[in-house]
Amino acid sequence: MINPSNIFKSGFASKHNPGSSTYVKYIKTFFPFAGLLVFLFACNDRKKESLPIFEALSSRSTGINFTNKLTPTPQFNMFKYMYFYNGAGVGVGDFNNDGLSDIFFSSNQGENKLYLNEGGMKFKDVTNLAKIPQDGGWSTGVSVVDINNDGQLDIYVCRVGNYETLQSKNQFLICKGKDSNGIPYYENEATKMGLDFSGFSTQAAFFDYDLDGDLDFFLMNHSLRLNGAFNERSSYLGTFDTLAADYLFRNDSGIFMDISANAGINRSVIGYGLGLSVSHINLDGYPDL
Repeated sequence: MINPSNIFKSGFASKHNPGSSTYVKYIKTFFPFAGLLVFLFACNDRKKESLPIFEALSSRSTGINFTNKLTPTPQFNMFKYMYFYNGAGVGVGDFNNDGLSDIFFSSNQGENKLYLNEGGMKFKDVTNLAKIPQDGGWSTGVSVVDINNDGQLDIYVCRVGNYETLQSKNQFLICKGKDSNGIPYYENEATKMGLDFSGFSTQAAFFDYDLDGDLDFFLMNHSLRLNGAFNERSSYLGTFDTLAADYLFRNDSGIFMDISANAGINRSVIGYGLGLSVSHINLDGYPDL
């Protein structure tokens, strides 16, 4: 094995007397230079590590001017509705089939908006041309799905209804085609399909729960009961709350049937649903929630 000290000695100690001024000068000039090199390399590494992964783009750059503005009133505020500041939902998909990802924004107190991607991170508001219905409802979540397998994406919008001043129903915006400019347009067919729920909806998921080849529907809702108003959990088992219960609907040729009770879905007031994911967790061939 080579001894590093021997290399040092043979490298320049043999040429320079350690006691000489030349040797001392060499030490003074070499080691500061070596330290500078180490510092520069370290700074370079830090610079590479600190490069931003994401960049915030302005509305002026993208053309997206959507804002979910909330205005509390004496009639309706956080004391009336504890989820007042929970926000709304966003759905992303290629709505006009041009290979670019478009964006659907839902709003609590304003209008839901559809923006088409024109390329280069530039978007165009086509809400009116797409015939997105506006009724002042409190929207909370967006799900994007091609429910009828026609190659056009449809949009399911969760909302809050049957409560205080909020009386809207969930919407199922079915794409009916594209106009002469290639802009998709929609009709709300939630009532026709049996999915015009009115309650405390948060989010929906479409998945083939029974593996029959079509997409079924799970609706996750939230509850407005305050913690101090609850009894023990056992007292709510087996109970049913129409506004806060979660629901599972089976797709029967485009009409959705509520099968929640038979499927063992929790339908009590203590559901408190805030997030929803579909996965195949135990590898038995059936999707799980």
